[in-house]
Amino acid sequence: MAVYLIVAGVSFQKGLLPAAPLLDGLGPPAPYQWVKPPRDRARDNKPPGRGEGTVPLTSLGSSGSVTTPDGQAQVLLDNNSIPAQPAQTSVKITIDPLDPGTVGPPPPGGFHYDSNAYRIAAFYEPSNQPVEKLSAVVVLSYATFSDRIVRRNGSSWDSLPSTPAGQNQLFATTDKLGIFAAAGIGHGTAAKQTSPVLLVALIVVPFVLIAVALVLVLRRVKGSGRQVSARRR
Repeated sequence: MAVYLIVAGVSFQKGLLPAAPLLDGLGPPAPYQWVKPPRDRARDNKPPGRGEGTVPLTSLGSSGSVTTPDGQAQVLLDNNSIPAQPAQTSVKITIDPLDPGTVGPPPPGGFHYDSNAYRIAAFYEPSNQPVEKLSAVVVLSYATFSDRIVRRNGSSWDSLPSTPAGQNQLFATTDKLGIFAAAGIGHGTAAKQTSPVLLVALIVVPFVLIAVALVLVLRRVKGSGRQVSARRR
């Protein structure tokens, strides 16, 4: 997963974004952490985390990434993402989770929100001036089914060309920051926790079956060899 996203972050400026999802592991994604959970998640929901980080700024620009503690939102930057500014040494990026219902209605056409909204901002340091011009990749996790990342534009949403980035993840290139969310028309099934014992069994059992089969085959081969030797005698 990390390698996949790094490749995306390095190559998005050149139009080399991967077009196929990365299937990461055997188990389902972790249950989504909502600002305002749906009724069926009210009891077991964990609040989402806020992301904050500083990316060094050089004569070439900035490169790096900032992720929320739960991994549900991420910003990827390459060397050309943010232009260098005189006397500025770094860029501070903040990622704040929001209830999308407080931002505005979903995009028209039957879309529904399938993630938190995230307010993403960037500031030059030490001046604390907002970054007005940039190019970055935004990665969002979603709960059940989404096919696009949307970015708030005044009182409406802009749909960004989005690509699957793994289990229940999308990424999209953006030329400005603001408020983002994952949205879709279809509906999926919410992720459920899978027992670690079951996951281990899913991995180990096939190898055990292969080992048993090999033992049986070797025994048959060995037995056949003994029979041939006995006949020759």
